[in-house]
Amino acid sequence: MWLKGVVMWLKGVVMWLKGVVMWLKGVVIKSLLLKGFLTTLGGSERKCTFMNEVTRYNNQLNTVPMRKWSPEEQNFFFAIITQARDKGTTLLEFQKDDLIEFANYSLKYNKRFYETMESLVEKLSTMRYKERTSHSFQIMTLFQRFKIDWSEDLSEMTAQIKISEDFDYIVNKLDAEFTQFELKQFTNIRSSYAKEMFKMLKQWRTVGKKEYSVAEFRELLQVPKSYRATDIKQVVLKPILDELPEYFSNFKIKTIKAKRRGNPIISYEFSWDYEKTSNWESGKFDKKPYRKKSKRVESLPEWAKDKKENKKDEFLSEEQQAVFKERLKRIRETEITKKE
Repeated sequence: MWLKGVVMWLKGVVMWLKGVVMWLKGVVIKSLLLKGFLTTLGGSERKCTFMNEVTRYNNQLNTVPMRKWSPEEQNFFFAIITQARDKGTTLLEFQKDDLIEFANYSLKYNKRFYETMESLVEKLSTMRYKERTSHSFQIMTLFQRFKIDWSEDLSEMTAQIKISEDFDYIVNKLDAEFTQFELKQFTNIRSSYAKEMFKMLKQWRTVGKKEYSVAEFRELLQVPKSYRATDIKQVVLKPILDELPEYFSNFKIKTIKAKRRGNPIISYEFSWDYEKTSNWESGKFDKKPYRKKSKRVESLPEWAKDKKENKKDEFLSEEQQAVFKERLKRIRETEITKKE
């Protein structure tokens, strides 16, 4: 009996030691994730900040409908866009843990993560436009390469991503017309309607007001044609009002009606306190952890506000911008046609 007791005690000690080892591994992994690494195929490792990144892209991307994407798919897409900024058309490589941290994704099941990434790749494959002339025909996509490799048990994943040269201007060659916001804010929004409106209003963040006609509002947010005004108020506007006041101070939505019989709604006006830029404070997010329902004034790094960038943006000529805008217009029309 005494020996059995000793054996049981030793087994308990072994189990405890295993628990300590697992805990230590978790601490090390978490520490590495917080530091973060983005690896290019050249073999070098570049340190990057995960959750305090600023997402910045050409305004034309806001015209491509994404409301019917799942929140997770949108988070991964804009996390990738954020990390690809200023890297041109370099072939980038992401590990599974990198993408999870970038997109603020809560991993519970490897299979669901796999299905989400597979669905994202499917949607990206349809983000293309067709260009036809009297003597040529071509199809162009946003990504020149988007490859994902999985281990047999789905526990490991590597993604290789390369922005197409035809759409390099969206994230790398920006003119004055760009949208920017903190990636963490976007990934914390759950409603697809609120996510879409968040992007659209961030385009006007320093103005403090934007009005959309009913037709424009329905098109940009892909509101079902069967929705009446009461449906829009409950299903579309309510989640926007629930989530966006956290990121837009004094946020309000005004329904504008026509002064004629029946008083039909003709537009929706969104207003908020316009954003004021301030100097970037190092370690700001380490001092004050993110809290839901808190009022925020977006703080941007020096390069995003005062244009004191280490690397100057490469501006396109007016002719080149016109060509690129026409390409995005065709993508938008293709997406809208498919949804109908």
